[in-house]
Amino acid sequence: MQETYRILLTIVVAFLAVLGVVLVVIKKLLLGDTIRAVERVGQAEAEIRKKEEAMRQELERHDQEQTTKRKAAEREIDTRREESERQVGLMREQVLEAARKEAADILEKARKNERQLREHVELDLDSKAVDFGGRVFKLVFSERVSTELNKHFVGELIDALEETDASGITIDAASAEFISSHPLAPEQKQRLQALLASKFGVKIDIRETVREELLAGLVMKLGSLEIDGSLLSRYQEAVAELKKEAV
Repeated sequence: MQETYRILLTIVVAFLAVLGVVLVVIKKLLLGDTIRAVERVGQAEAEIRKKEEAMRQELERHDQEQTTKRKAAEREIDTRREESERQVGLMREQVLEAARKEAADILEKARKNERQLREHVELDLDSKAVDFGGRVFKLVFSERVSTELNKHFVGELIDALEETDASGITIDAASAEFISSHPLAPEQKQRLQALLASKFGVKIDIRETVREELLAGLVMKLGSLEIDGSLLSRYQEAVAELKKEAV
């Protein structure tokens, strides 16, 4: 019986020893796995920290790039705004200059039209004044007085022709023209023909055109020579003189 206990005790002791060895081995195995696991966790944490640092640096670099691009865009916007304002200023000046030029042109045209209108009115008034003088002449003087006055004017014209220097005058008989307010008196016609023949060396058959609006006197056109001895021309000269005095 004791022998049996001894054998059992030996078996139990052996079992316990084996169990202790197994436990020690298991403990070592478990401890090694834990250490390796902790090391792997540490490595993983280090990798994560590296990636986080890399991501942080990338974010900072991206932020810096965005800030640089934003500032560049703002500068570009400012430059374009300044250029636009300059262009608008130039366009405004051009529009104002064009408006000023157009206004000046309109004003100059208005002044020119005013001058032309004034000249037209003055010419019209001159014409009406001369016409009015002629009408007054016809109303005031009888036909007899008008005829005598005409003889006087024609006589003055012939006298003036006698005193004219003929050296620089060429008379083409074909271009001779005589315009009178009344038919020429025979003696005046003869005197005029004799004067033209002796002074200018031409023989002209005087055939005059009668224009009553001359009022009195004669207009002679002999080549380059033209003498207006009519009362109408005297009226026109008188109107011109009166205008000068009025100014």
